[in-house]
Amino acid sequence: IMSDLSAPGGRRKSKQSDELPWHQKLACRMLRMGPTPKHVAFIMDGNRRYAKKHQLQRIVGHTRGYQTLLEVLKWCNELDVKVATVYAFALDNFKRSRKEVESLMELATRKFTEMLDSEKTISQYGVRVQVLGALDRLPTKLQHVMARVMQSTRGHTKLTLNIAFAYSARYEVQQAAVSIRRGVMEGDLKAEDSQSGLLERCLYTSGLPEPDLLIRTSGETRLSDFLVSQCRRGTYLSFVKALWPELSFWNFFGVVFAYQRHHASLVHDRRSMAEIETKTDAEGVDDDNMEERILRFIEKRKKERERYIDRLAVQFQCASASSR
Repeated sequence: IMSDLSAPGGRRKSKQSDELPWHQKLACRMLRMGPTPKHVAFIMDGNRRYAKKHQLQRIVGHTRGYQTLLEVLKWCNELDVKVATVYAFALDNFKRSRKEVESLMELATRKFTEMLDSEKTISQYGVRVQVLGALDRLPTKLQHVMARVMQSTRGHTKLTLNIAFAYSARYEVQQAAVSIRRGVMEGDLKAEDSQSGLLERCLYTSGLPEPDLLIRTSGETRLSDFLVSQCRRGTYLSFVKALWPELSFWNFFGVVFAYQRHHASLVHDRRSMAEIETKTDAEGVDDDNMEERILRFIEKRKKERERYIDRLAVQFQCASASSR
């Protein structure tokens, strides 16, 4: 899908580079004969270790990692994955050296700008881009270009690409709790509405399916504060030894095949947990208007978020016009 974005200045590569090799297409066709994940999450770990291993600058490792992401998105598209969520930059990453953080911000700004340059291609494939995280902690220029990409792809429905940037699960839950508290204070919600699983419905991924599969590279076996709430039931966790820039199609194939082998038990576990939570949430709740009230509140939050993104996007357009 996104191979166009890796070309300098967003220039389109040759048609052949957009196509998977025949043996990868055949392997994907075999996987599609079984249950395939609709939401796949990735912890892209190992860029810095890759650079050290090959005696390269750290930013080169991150650039190679971006190239791997483009390949992974093509694999997901071939399997008809509907949502891909990638952990691009954690809030804790701000603790790294100033030079490395600045280099990562510059790389992100460049790649999001290339997405805008390839806007027609993104529209053709129906890719919707969302950035999950604390946008206000990012450089102004990066905020603006991210907002413009999100605004321009908002209506696309084939594949949702969630980019977790300046993100942590703890911060995500805190923001959801603050939003609910404000909703109660403003009269949009009642205090007892929080007993109905409302917190989960106010996370960044609200309205999207829970991850079916989460892949972490580099051999680490922890979630590192990524989608903790979303992965607590029925998500197949796979920890791959390969560093992220070294992740191969056959690594991915093996993980999806393992997911298929465990699919029945994963579905059973997810249904069982959902039934328990539904029963628990329903206990002591006697308000026929609760669900309608919650839906109005969620829709209001969605509109507020869109207006915030639109304001940032307008600032990007104004800055672009003044620089000409």
